[in-house]
Amino acid sequence: MQWLTYTLIGLALFFLIIMVISYYQVKKASIKLETEAFKQIMRKGQLIDVRTKKEFDSGHINGARNINSKLISREYHKLRKDQPIFLYCATGKRSSRVAILLRSKGYNEVYELKFGLKAWDGPLK
Repeated sequence: MQWLTYTLIGLALFFLIIMVISYYQVKKASIKLETEAFKQIMRKGQLIDVRTKKEFDSGHINGARNINSKLISREYHKLRKDQPIFLYCATGKRSSRVAILLRSKGYNEVYELKFGLKAWDGPLK
């Protein structure tokens, strides 16, 4: 019975460590910007909407390109490394995953719209 307790404690510690590593990986992958800050500098780089085509067609920030988060691992090479990348999705979850991938591929200047389009108060196209 004691081995079961140690096993459960070990598993709990393992998952805790994984969660901490994931948190710091997301935190260092990009800079999350509030809506006003995002609006001020998003035109200085590549604006990427990582939602689905259907979501993109229902309304997007003017000037954004659509690269679905599920396809980004195949299409990231279309993005320039010498320009900042500004990402957004509906809530900020998918853009965070994309930011981690881009960071691992050598993209250093990655910004995200904090809380995604749900926080956006500007016009949509």
